[in-house]
Amino acid sequence: MGVRRLVILLTALLVLGAAAALPAGAQSPDETAAEAEFLDRINQRRSQLGLAPLGVYWDLVDDARAHSRYQADGRCSAGQRICHSDNLGRVADGWHLLGENVGVGYEVAELDRAFWESPTHQANVVGNYNYAGVGVVIRDDGTLYVTVLFMRGEDGLPAHQPGPLSPGADRPALYDAATGAWWSTDGADSGLVSGAPGDQPLACDWNGDGTTTVGLFQTGHLSLGEGAPGVFYGSPGDVALCGDWDGDGVQTIGVFRPESGTVFLRNTNSIGPAHAELRFGEVGDVPIAGDWFGTGYDSVAMLRPATGTLYLTDGGTTIGNVLAIPGPVLSAGEQLIAGDWDGTGADALGVYRPATSEFHLSLGLDPAADTVVISADRSTGSALAGRW
Repeated sequence: MGVRRLVILLTALLVLGAAAALPAGAQSPDETAAEAEFLDRINQRRSQLGLAPLGVYWDLVDDARAHSRYQADGRCSAGQRICHSDNLGRVADGWHLLGENVGVGYEVAELDRAFWESPTHQANVVGNYNYAGVGVVIRDDGTLYVTVLFMRGEDGLPAHQPGPLSPGADRPALYDAATGAWWSTDGADSGLVSGAPGDQPLACDWNGDGTTTVGLFQTGHLSLGEGAPGVFYGSPGDVALCGDWDGDGVQTIGVFRPESGTVFLRNTNSIGPAHAELRFGEVGDVPIAGDWFGTGYDSVAMLRPATGTLYLTDGGTTIGNVLAIPGPVLSAGEQLIAGDWDGTGADALGVYRPATSEFHLSLGLDPAADTVVISADRSTGSALAGRW
């Protein structure tokens, strides 16, 4: 390894006055979008000067987010609003050159311009780096804290944390409508759920015991297995989904009605009207549910194959914020699933590819994220995911 050189900018960007701190938590869609915008603006400036764009390295992102939250929580010493990290040299392994920009303001464009107009901060933006990690925390009053970590390191570092599926995390499975059998990807037969052709299988924790089981949605009726009462819900043409919409630990029924672009959610697996109606989606969309941001409850998302866009919400029984990002491209016969593959508490996407009998499970919401490939050992079936 060559000689390491650590660059720390001591002139931070303090744009405004004090504000109340926001408790620590998962990234919101607004924070994720702001991070992407910061990096895009940095790479646009580099491109204008003929410099190579900076790639994303997941280890830098983790540390950048942690330091922005450190500042937003008012933990800088001597009453400072913002401060540089005391542990910058330990943010990642294998670096040759490191730099850090920190700032606080209200708008991405405002802070990006301030970075550019400061010679010391601009030196990092145009520096001899090949990776960056941006971390943004937005407090309740709209105050935006940003940390940008720059690194020169070996080529090929991943944008998302790679690794095998964590023990106890979600696992993909296949349901065979012809036989009623379903198998998890540990290779063992996992159960038998009798149904009929055309039934839609749903995998959820219907009673809050921490274990996923399969239910079958027929036209307007959800069967939850032997001895369990059925649920009459929905109408012909509805697409069923399930999730813990209210954060009580029990996953419950919901339906997407394409012709009206409406999602109807119920917070109990019992007969009754919808507890929430969301105007979301359109004909041709693929609905899916997951805890996209580690909030402790599930929210609806829509993959729009016509445009290749994935629309994520974070509101549970409301729309909340909507984040539009590039979605996975599904070829004929491929199916979209979601699960917490790494046990972090946030769900990510997966695609079942019957042509190769494989599940390709993303370790993030970015379709270009690193993936784990798991053999399904079968080429037909409905793709599911859960903690079996």
